[in-house]
Amino acid sequence: MPRILLAEPHEPTRALVRASLAAAGLDVLEVTEPDGAARLFASERPDAVVLGADLPDAEPLSRQLRAADPRLLLLVADKAHLGQARGLQAVLALKANGYVADPTTAELVEKLQLLLSQRAAARARLRGAPLVLARAPVAQGDVKPGVVARLIHQVWRSLSEGILVLSGDGPERRLFFLRGVPVAVESDEPAEALLGWLGEANRLDGSARQAAEDALASGLSPGAALIAAGALEPGEPLQAALRSHLRAMVVRSVGQREGQWRFHAGDEFAPQLQLSDVLPLPPLLEGARANIPAKHFADALKAVLEAFPSRTGDFTQLVPALALSSADLRLTQALDGRTSTRAFLEARKADLKEALSLLWFLSMIGAVVFHDTPAEPTGLATPEPPRQKPPLPIDRAEAVRQAALRILPGTYFHALGVDIAADTAEIEKAWREVTARFHPDGFAEWEVGDLSDLLRSVLDKVDAAWRVLGNEEKRRHYLSFLLLKSELSGVRSPGIVMDAEIALKRGERALRARRNAEAVSAFQQAVLLNPREPEYLAMLAFAALHDPVLPAAARAEEGLRHARAALELDAGHPRAMVVLALAEELAGHREAAAAAVAAALRAHPYSVLAKRVQLRQARRTAARA
Repeated sequence: MPRILLAEPHEPTRALVRASLAAAGLDVLEVTEPDGAARLFASERPDAVVLGADLPDAEPLSRQLRAADPRLLLLVADKAHLGQARGLQAVLALKANGYVADPTTAELVEKLQLLLSQRAAARARLRGAPLVLARAPVAQGDVKPGVVARLIHQVWRSLSEGILVLSGDGPERRLFFLRGVPVAVESDEPAEALLGWLGEANRLDGSARQAAEDALASGLSPGAALIAAGALEPGEPLQAALRSHLRAMVVRSVGQREGQWRFHAGDEFAPQLQLSDVLPLPPLLEGARANIPAKHFADALKAVLEAFPSRTGDFTQLVPALALSSADLRLTQALDGRTSTRAFLEARKADLKEALSLLWFLSMIGAVVFHDTPAEPTGLATPEPPRQKPPLPIDRAEAVRQAALRILPGTYFHALGVDIAADTAEIEKAWREVTARFHPDGFAEWEVGDLSDLLRSVLDKVDAAWRVLGNEEKRRHYLSFLLLKSELSGVRSPGIVMDAEIALKRGERALRARRNAEAVSAFQQAVLLNPREPEYLAMLAFAALHDPVLPAAARAEEGLRHARAALELDAGHPRAMVVLALAEELAGHREAAAAAVAAALRAHPYSVLAKRVQLRQARRTAARA
């Protein structure tokens, strides 16, 4: 039920409008003055606002509401029924989406329902990250030194899912979170994309980068493009590069010192992005040290210089997530509540910024607390009992933790590292491999500490995955459940056919292995099984463009035919729009190809694929000139 905020100072008019909106099935929130409207909007996030034209300070209120949500639906209601209408010209400064001279007539409800239906239709066409970004931010504010670190910590603590958008004078960055963990990043700056970052780090030579960019422009994901170009091996080498890039971008984001931020809640982006994950806390300290002046940390700690910092009870539990260096761990040993902040810092003048930033960081995440008086001496220390086993090496423990955190949040297919086209033999092989990697017997010679619960959780998840996916009937039921979620979330058109999705996955697998004829056959089967799904036709069009059996003219014709068929089903389908541009280009229709890419970017301004194709077109145009 849509929720409407009614801000109307005249009580009889308010009663009439409330009754008409309620009769139309709308949930109404009422206020009589601007401050109350601003507070209620911030707490309730209504779908639209009906604003009385004679509300005091209506113009500042409208600006405040628009700043909180640029996509706000605002309807101005005048007082023609009382003979006091101000007229449309008088309320233009409110920048409303609609104006009603007399709110006691049916026009108010009709216009409001029209605005709501138009927004709902626009949102229904969105998918993935654009869908999440189209929602009003659940929180927003200004970026100042240290703010981004606090935001990422809050997202991690609350296990939130969504997109943190950071904007300002530099590139806009978008950090994607699942259950509080960063899993992907996007940036408007090409040098901050995966290929650009690898090039800056001298991990990608010129020829490999050009080959990868060509593969990107043809529709592959960044990781698949790097594999196709021979720059990276699939599996752990690719995942390591993705994690390193993600961590580097989180570090850069933490260092941002001005601009604006907003957080959009939702996880619909997950199926469309190549996900990785990193421990969220270590990049916060690294980014703060690298990019924020020591003065900021000193100012933040000024009020507690005479207090006595000590580690909290949460510190031990946070140690695995902190992944502190040995030098930082030694610094924390002095935080015992018996040394003042001033004395702690003065004793470390040679590495003052490291000490300042560490203390600021630990207090921010709740690992350190400050007391007004020193802690009482604890007497003679009791020696710890000797360890029966050596601790698991830090690098191996971190690798195990990262691998476990990638397995636990995902589906059963994700847990075993197989796709939906895998057969029982592949699933059993994957189950044995994952079980062997996380079984306690593999760590018998080590003390695993807090990892034991994590290992047990992974084994429980993997065993459950085998019980379901190892049985063909259960696997089909489970896959039906997953596909229904895809349908409900808008990832697929209504009426998903399971065997068609499996054929699609076989085709994608064949494309990655450069078995083009097999890919074309699989996509044709998917289209035959479900001719109403535009994604299948778009993938068939893409495979046809790269069919080595056909001459260029025939490939272009096939690509155009299938791409146009996909766009007949969904005129805004992002992949189909880009493949149409590629087909037009192959056919020699340069102007049509450029127009198709421009249309794709207008419909999907965040489409990385469309941007790559447009960049490739620009390069070829420049080369011809």
